[in-house]
Amino acid sequence: MDLSEKESRVTAKQRVLVVDGLSETEEVLRAVLEPRGLMVDRIRSAATEQLAAKRRPSVMVLHVDEEPSPTSQPAGWQNVPRIVIGAAKVNDDCESAAGEHHLEKPFHYGELIRTIERLLAAAAD
Repeated sequence: MDLSEKESRVTAKQRVLVVDGLSETEEVLRAVLEPRGLMVDRIRSAATEQLAAKRRPSVMVLHVDEEPSPTSQPAGWQNVPRIVIGAAKVNDDCESAAGEHHLEKPFHYGELIRTIERLLAAAAD
């Protein structure tokens, strides 16, 4: 599938939520994804009340360092795919939940954007 096919499968209804991310991550994602019709938003904490204040995203991008990624999400968000960016490796014995993808720091924005596009295209099917 080439880039034009991926872009045609992405709709303006799709949203990407950056949680506790660097402002740089939000800026890069806005510059690349918003011209394609996606909405990009950012909050600083994955606390359930902050998540609940936002509309349900199509994909969440979470920055974590020492702590594992948050497991509680607002009602109706259980099937939202998550991309977890962190320095800590994921143990094989505590395998990530379905729909959770991990990028180890340092990461490349191209890899993050391709992962978001793949998840959005899968959600559009």
